[in-house]
Amino acid sequence: MQRKLNLITMLKRIGLVLCAIMVTVSMGAVDANVQFFYDFGSLKTACANQRPERFTSTVELFHPDQWGNTYFFVDFDYSVDHFSKRAKNDPRHCAFGGYWEIARSLNFWKESKAKDLGIHIEYNGGLGNSYNGPAVNGYGINNAVLIGLDYFLHTPNYKNTFTIELMFKYIADDYNMWGRLRQGEWTQVKGNDIPLQFTFIWSCKDLFKAKGLTFSGFIDVWGQRIDYGKDPSIPVSPYQSVIFISEPQLWYSVGQWFKCPNLCIGTEVEFSYNFTGKGFMCNPCVGLKWDFL
Repeated sequence: MQRKLNLITMLKRIGLVLCAIMVTVSMGAVDANVQFFYDFGSLKTACANQRPERFTSTVELFHPDQWGNTYFFVDFDYSVDHFSKRAKNDPRHCAFGGYWEIARSLNFWKESKAKDLGIHIEYNGGLGNSYNGPAVNGYGINNAVLIGLDYFLHTPNYKNTFTIELMFKYIADDYNMWGRLRQGEWTQVKGNDIPLQFTFIWSCKDLFKAKGLTFSGFIDVWGQRIDYGKDPSIPVSPYQSVIFISEPQLWYSVGQWFKCPNLCIGTEVEFSYNFTGKGFMCNPCVGLKWDFL
């Protein structure tokens, strides 16, 4: 009986905590949007997981509150034409990839001198598939957990914001990759030698004093042990690599001219090095965005 009462009491306390969190979160302003891109791609640099001629949808949300802020985005990639020569590996009539990130910045000391410094916790992961003749092959984007510090900078009117993050990055199964010894035996390779990620995020509104023009984006740099073998059935010695990815965006609120400031047109360019393939990649995109103001 006592155990049952303790369980009920614990559940009540958990419920009260969740209610308090919901009330606190509701006090902050929400910055949410939906983006839809057409990715032109590049035949010379696009690789298996970065296909040319695709559509990508993004749902993005940033929510500040009294305890810090929450940010997440969800991406889905869609095939354009199964019979296209440039997109021949895309499955028929479906989304072929999904990816999402969710991050929480904790800051209980907003009235102190360290008010711009926060504790950053983040999760990344996803999955996808590709078409190979009559079969559809699936692949996973390993779970990644990051924890570290972030530092928030801004102009007095908050039109220009900059966030710097330095985090420890743990990638699941990163310690379970196999390498080949000279004697022909297989042995387990040690995990990531540089388990860190550096991130820089920026947003500049009314750029060059042009109302409705926004320049935003991010830069991620991290270390990871990568296997770029062409045949996944034949393990090769994974080597330590530095990975770089940046996606600057330029948006213009075209809807402001007909009383619909939510509607934006713009572009994104995806730059990367050693990301889903060895070497440099540049994919330009054009898109639409709807801001939930």
